[in-house]
Amino acid sequence: MRTPSGIRGRTRTFGARASTALAALVLVAGAGTAVALPSTAPSATATSTATATAMSAGQLADDATQSERLAEELRKNPVYVSADRPRQLPRSLAPDIAALAKRTGVPTYVLALPAGDATLLALVHDRLGENGLYVLIGDHGSITASAFGVDVPVEEARRVSRYGTPHRAGPLAAFESFVDAIASGRDRAAAKADELYDRSHEDGRPDLYISSTDRQNQNLLLGLAVVVIPGLVLALGIRLSRRRSDRPQPTGKKEAAGSKARAVALTKPPAVTLDKGSGKGSGKAAAEPKAPARTTWPATRRRGVLPVTVVATVAAAVAVVLAAPTVFPQTVDGPYLDVTQGDLDARVEEVAAGLAAGPIHQDPSTADVLTAADLPAIRQRIAELAPKGPVHVLATTSHSDDESGGISSTLLARVHQRTGRNGVYVLIDPVSGRIDLDTFGTDQDAARRFTRLPSTVRYPEYRSNGDLQVVPRLNQTLDAVAAAQPRKGYDPTTRDAELPPLHDNRLPGLFSSDFGPGIALGTMLLGALLLIAWLVIAVARAVLHSRRTPAAVPSPPQHAGPRHITALPSVRHLCAWAAADVRELSGRLAAADQDAPGRTRAWDCLDAAELLALTVAERPDDAIEAGDRAAVAVLAQAGLAALRGDLHPTLCRLNPLHGEATGGNVPGWLADLGIGPRSAQLCPACWDAFLHSGADRSTADPAAREREATERLLRLPGADGSPRTAWDEAGQVLPAAREGIEALILRARESASVQ
Repeated sequence: MRTPSGIRGRTRTFGARASTALAALVLVAGAGTAVALPSTAPSATATSTATATAMSAGQLADDATQSERLAEELRKNPVYVSADRPRQLPRSLAPDIAALAKRTGVPTYVLALPAGDATLLALVHDRLGENGLYVLIGDHGSITASAFGVDVPVEEARRVSRYGTPHRAGPLAAFESFVDAIASGRDRAAAKADELYDRSHEDGRPDLYISSTDRQNQNLLLGLAVVVIPGLVLALGIRLSRRRSDRPQPTGKKEAAGSKARAVALTKPPAVTLDKGSGKGSGKAAAEPKAPARTTWPATRRRGVLPVTVVATVAAAVAVVLAAPTVFPQTVDGPYLDVTQGDLDARVEEVAAGLAAGPIHQDPSTADVLTAADLPAIRQRIAELAPKGPVHVLATTSHSDDESGGISSTLLARVHQRTGRNGVYVLIDPVSGRIDLDTFGTDQDAARRFTRLPSTVRYPEYRSNGDLQVVPRLNQTLDAVAAAQPRKGYDPTTRDAELPPLHDNRLPGLFSSDFGPGIALGTMLLGALLLIAWLVIAVARAVLHSRRTPAAVPSPPQHAGPRHITALPSVRHLCAWAAADVRELSGRLAAADQDAPGRTRAWDCLDAAELLALTVAERPDDAIEAGDRAAVAVLAQAGLAALRGDLHPTLCRLNPLHGEATGGNVPGWLADLGIGPRSAQLCPACWDAFLHSGADRSTADPAAREREATERLLRLPGADGSPRTAWDEAGQVLPAAREGIEALILRARESASVQ
């Protein structure tokens, strides 16, 4: 339920007055307590006298609380900017903050501090005694605000600033969005806060700036794009420029050897079937149409595609370069801050002025780590350590956004340089509780002893109540100073006090930093993509080929049975086998893949078989030898075996129509019968036949061995009814099979060229 503005104002005014009265009672009680305390320290009277003198002169005592110090600063100027964060919120931005504060339409007091909360604002209001809007700008642009005696939408404006300020926009941008929400009124501010809240939970807070790491990632992406995109365009263009043809053409050097002769043969309308009309071998050759071998030509190039591809590739690379500034338009990684040397020197000036008034200085923008009750005892100890020092204690934060970049030794060196006083300097961070110590010109080893203290002295232990235990750890630090021993020249007075360079918010340029590694990575990625694409295409072609092959090529006839059963084939059998095998090899070779492992040998076999068949067709019937017909069948069968991946170089010694000789070497007794040499080999069928018949046993009858060998040795019909002859003596071509398939191919080509 909303409270009327008048009642709200009276309620807050009453609360402010009550807070003021309560604070006054606390101060009176504290003063009474201070008076009641016994004067244990020799300097207690002097301290009270100094405090009274300072307050009578209108100045704060050195034991004033943080809220009192901040209230005094706001009396001088309604905007107080801490000097502790000059790299994030420099003090020179105070006029800009004051100009923004005027937009609220109510008295506005602004504190820019490294840490603080609403309680601190209430205490400052009580000390200042002025109603209005109190705003605290914290680290990373966080806004804390409280209204005293004025009716403004504080909570709604805080939500607008929280959910509407882009990441890394800076504290000034956060305060500006807060002020604009205050000036817009409660209803508008509430509606906008709800809208930004919903949007941030759906899409997150907006990004206004990017970091240098983000720019490196952008350059890496550009390196990838400038290689991968043109590379894919080039690869696609090369692929599209290839044109496949179904015309027969030799694709290798050996295949080209018989192309001319085969071209002549293919121009003739009839194709020889090697079939005789009569059993005597004197019939005329029967002619039937023969389809030319359907073999894929090498891919040719489509005219005009490659030039277009080159132009498209260059255009793609240029497009990436020209589009980069539009896709990645960012030029800075944060708001531009005109940090002056005065901003960097402000805190050192404050610390030096504070140490000039006493040995202890507490930053007015940080919480009190040394209370009024702690100060007398600490001053007493510092006074006792004068021969070791003197000792100077300063309580101020150390952060990466301060002038020293968070390097405590640099901060202490600058303070020593500004004060011009040698001694022991102790730095206490009121936010983290860390304690650092350094010495200048004391000729004591206090710094070395401090580094040997337990880490719990330098860094506070975690406590659930947030107590940093500064005083006990400071006493241990002073104990190390008290135990210091003389060491001449141990701590020189001149130290490096140079400040780190100011952050340049300009981002690295595009096509720099990680652009080169991006090109290297893009090259590897492009190679991987092309390899994957090639594998996918190869697998797809293999699958499609396997589906088309059964329909395109009929199942091979089962010739293995008759050829292994009889060793005395007729001329008609030889003609039928040769014609069928040549046709089958032609069809399978046309359907085979260009990169098939046995394609080269299969082509050689088909080339030699067709050349030999051509010479047989051109000779008269009575001059045709059965050995040449058998050689055509042997060559065709060897080509079919090569397409199946069987590339054994030798043929069966007993019957080359059996195919590859992979059963083993001929037995010694077979060589004694004149069927050798012993290095020759047999097919598995012949080897198993000898093994199962017992002819290979040492006790086998020589006559049985000779009978078994004679039954399996191929014998071909002679011309004009002459007796059959062993295949290795039949004609001029087939005997070359004893030396292997390559020798048979060579002999067939030589025979064709002679004919």
